[in-house]
Amino acid sequence: MSSEITPYANKIVTMIEQARQNALHSVNAEFIKLYWNVGEYLSVESAKSDWGDAFIDATAEYIKENCPGIKGFNRRGLYRMRQFYETYKENEFVSPLVTQISWTNHLVIMSGTKSIEENEFYIGLCIKEKYSKHELDFYLEALDREHKKPNENPSIGVILCASKEDEVVEFAMSRNLSPTMVADYSLKLIDKKLLEKKLREFKSILLAKDESRI
Repeated sequence: MSSEITPYANKIVTMIEQARQNALHSVNAEFIKLYWNVGEYLSVESAKSDWGDAFIDATAEYIKENCPGIKGFNRRGLYRMRQFYETYKENEFVSPLVTQISWTNHLVIMSGTKSIEENEFYIGLCIKEKYSKHELDFYLEALDREHKKPNENPSIGVILCASKEDEVVEFAMSRNLSPTMVADYSLKLIDKKLLEKKLREFKSILLAKDESRI
């Protein structure tokens, strides 16, 4: 019976995985729209306000003091959202595509490219090849399934990206982790700001070595 049911059960598993992917894409699209709208608002208001960039600084401070539960909308995050909007607002090719890739990919592309042509190329590549943090999640599941020993904890992936202007640090965890384990892991992980600082220091060392060779 078990062998006979396998293809039918696998079909249901495939349906479940597809539904999960669709849900993830929908959530991602909504967040990208939010970041775009926030970026547009900040761009318009800071341009017409006498405060200039201080408008964004004050907004970040207000959110920090009055809405401590809201994450990702600190000073750095708000400036990134404005940059995101201003980079693509007049680009008819990219604007309709921005919701199709993750925010992490957007940050990596914006921090690592020097021209709008490069941006367009890498956004198109991400969409075509479906590069995303969720692919790392799938890899972690396969890694744990094939190689993890019984006494070992589930694997965690770390995405590190550095350019001359920015550093991006993201964590990826297996989708099989329960909410309780995710919360427990999150408390034990190294703080992203510390990793960004170390990545920045390492980048400075490499740049200094390159300059000494000139």
